[in-house]
Amino acid sequence: MAKVQIAKRRSMTLFALLAIAMVALSYLIVAAIAAACVYLPYDALASGRAANFQILTLFVGGVVVAGAILWSLVPRRLKFEAPGLLLGRDSHPKLFREIDGIAAALGEPVPREVYLVGQVNAFVTDHGGVFGIGSRRVLGIGLPLLAVLNLSEFRALLAHEFAHYYGGDTRLGPWVYSARSAMARTFENVGRIRDVGRIAIIQLLTSVVTVVLKWLFVFFMRVTNFVSRRQEYRADELAGIVAGRLPLAESLRKIHGASMAWRPYWESEIARALDENCLPPIAAGFAAFVAAPHIASQMTEGVAREILGGKSSPYDTHPPLKDRLEALARHNEPKFDAAQNNTDRQRPLNVQAETASAMSLFDGLESTEQEFVELLNPKLRNTTLRRITWKEVPHEVTIRGWRASAAQIAAPLEGITVANLPDAISKLPAIGAQLRDPQGMLLSPDQRTSRAAGFLAQALGLALVDSGWKLEDEPGIQRVCRDGKAISLGVVGEIWSGQISREDWVARCDELGITGLSLSSKSVGEAATN
Repeated sequence: MAKVQIAKRRSMTLFALLAIAMVALSYLIVAAIAAACVYLPYDALASGRAANFQILTLFVGGVVVAGAILWSLVPRRLKFEAPGLLLGRDSHPKLFREIDGIAAALGEPVPREVYLVGQVNAFVTDHGGVFGIGSRRVLGIGLPLLAVLNLSEFRALLAHEFAHYYGGDTRLGPWVYSARSAMARTFENVGRIRDVGRIAIIQLLTSVVTVVLKWLFVFFMRVTNFVSRRQEYRADELAGIVAGRLPLAESLRKIHGASMAWRPYWESEIARALDENCLPPIAAGFAAFVAAPHIASQMTEGVAREILGGKSSPYDTHPPLKDRLEALARHNEPKFDAAQNNTDRQRPLNVQAETASAMSLFDGLESTEQEFVELLNPKLRNTTLRRITWKEVPHEVTIRGWRASAAQIAAPLEGITVANLPDAISKLPAIGAQLRDPQGMLLSPDQRTSRAAGFLAQALGLALVDSGWKLEDEPGIQRVCRDGKAISLGVVGEIWSGQISREDWVARCDELGITGLSLSSKSVGEAATN
């Protein structure tokens, strides 16, 4: 990609200077607080105005508090822990070509390290060194993003992150982070002195210091986060110039929606597969999960609510989605006169829209996903993690898991038939109370009820499978089918919520010929104990 010419914004320089001034001011004020803790009681002692034991105690306490404050201000070398799986240029050439292209468009060096992370997000940072001096660039790419973004949207997201490099945001970040960490350490150390020292005059001193520090910290956060939000707006603007406003806007919407779905997907689909020592394709499964009709509608509604009612807080580092989309819409596509070659104009990068999935940038994605999962859970490295397809999940994961847990629900369901499912559902709180909590966990009554509902759905599914129905288990969709008819295992929740009445359920059971099928059949119990 050719380098993009971008007009400078003096306002962004002023915002950066504001953040630097806030960092410097915070250190000066905290140091002044430390000096006051020593000077004020010392002055009282030296002048002879109040030479008594209380003032002497206050002076000693002031010296201790001042020492703790000054020690808290000493810069620490920023520690860095790898946020995910380190990606190699040789292993993923197409991905790095995209990264190189965006870097070239903004005239920025390529990050030295690129990581695959388990977040619905991407980020850039400078790590190492002190106050950013001697640091190196890092780029993090969220695995879920590969499933929900196409190439144009992924390119726009990369452009947004590189815009933070271009704007110097990552150089400013370590200074803000160090100051924030220093104030946090000051709170912690002064609090320890207050807890240890039971002398009233010292506790009074530490309480006053804590109140002053609290107000300083609040002011610091409001100012620096205001600057951070301005940086996000500017990064969006630059990304729109480099990769187009529409792909960026669509990526912001998709990221917000996917962030609502990623955790449910992991817990309901991937975690249970890992419990059976299996690993289906993660990104491909997430793409299917967010495409499931009921999941997609929930995501659409969630994004719409955020756009309509999203509110900004002075403590947010990012503007709300609504404001970002509105700001993007206000930016006109820049025009560039090649004949004049004006360097103060903005030249858009003409990039053809590409609708292929961002997953296509990764060679051997499934192997990369396995490395990623094993990195997250080192215990899996000591086992043989079997890679399976989603078509294999019903028999390799789901039914096997159902049989393993069938014994826990068999007793409460004794004598319950499929047609009597509403009776069992009405007793879910009592059934949940009979179930043993998972090892190492103490569940609340609501959690036990929800767990019982899950077991009840499993019992229904297992009873139907054992009577000849076929399980269809795809990301976001779980149902049993026979002769062109299907029963979603979400029916338990629908009956519980009143969406399906008892009469309608009984009539449906009669129609499907499953009225007398037992939920605690002998075959289920035997299978669970074998």
